[in-house]
Amino acid sequence: MYVKVNGIDIHVEIQGAGAPLVLVHGLGASLRVWQADVARYAPHFRLMTYDARGHGKSSRPARYTLQDHIEDLRALLDTMGDGPVTLLGASMGSYIAQGLASRYPASVSKLVLVAPKCHGATSSSARILAEHADAVAGMTHRERQAFLLDKAFSSAAPASVREAVLALELSDLLDEQAMAAASDALAGFDFRQMLPRVSASTLVICGRDDILNPPQAAQECAALIPDCRYVEIADAGHFPGAEAPDRYYAALDAFLGVPSRP
Repeated sequence: MYVKVNGIDIHVEIQGAGAPLVLVHGLGASLRVWQADVARYAPHFRLMTYDARGHGKSSRPARYTLQDHIEDLRALLDTMGDGPVTLLGASMGSYIAQGLASRYPASVSKLVLVAPKCHGATSSSARILAEHADAVAGMTHRERQAFLLDKAFSSAAPASVREAVLALELSDLLDEQAMAAASDALAGFDFRQMLPRVSASTLVICGRDDILNPPQAAQECAALIPDCRYVEIADAGHFPGAEAPDRYYAALDAFLGVPSRP
């Protein structure tokens, strides 16, 4: 379904029943990345996933900001009548989640930040591509994104996991103009002064081998949030849920208070 917020249409899916759990995807992705999580948690929660503005089936303004993302989520929660919620954001989604939980603390009861950072001059993707400018010179847009995604994994990630994540992420690939707008929206944000205002019980999860948002960045977030536990997963990069699902979901299940299962 579509929900009109802040003058644009946001594509939303809701499944399950119970306490509200909201999942927020990363840069260039869509709500489809949460398929495994929806299957796992819909029996326990009223689970909402959505395509952030500029992504998936939602409206794609030519320009927008991280603050727009944050206000979209706030408006979505108001429209859907959900609150306070358990909020889980991955990578870009973790920035949106940090912004909501720090600006509107009463909106969030539990917070999960996966592969986060709390400030950045550019998007992490833009930084990595700039660091490998010679390697990506002459590549097509799709080839650059595949190169970037491949760098995001731990060297320990099985080929089957790499292939599955790459296939899903590239199937939702934004065109070059839309990707540039999405990346530019993340430039120059800084939540370091805001995170002490987060009142939600928080879990930060990162992969030890993440080069996009490395452990030091996740640790910085965790240190600034008053009620926060930190989990670092060995042999995992930017996609710990895919690369090390047993350890990732054990930590997440325990935090969410649901029975753990394989």
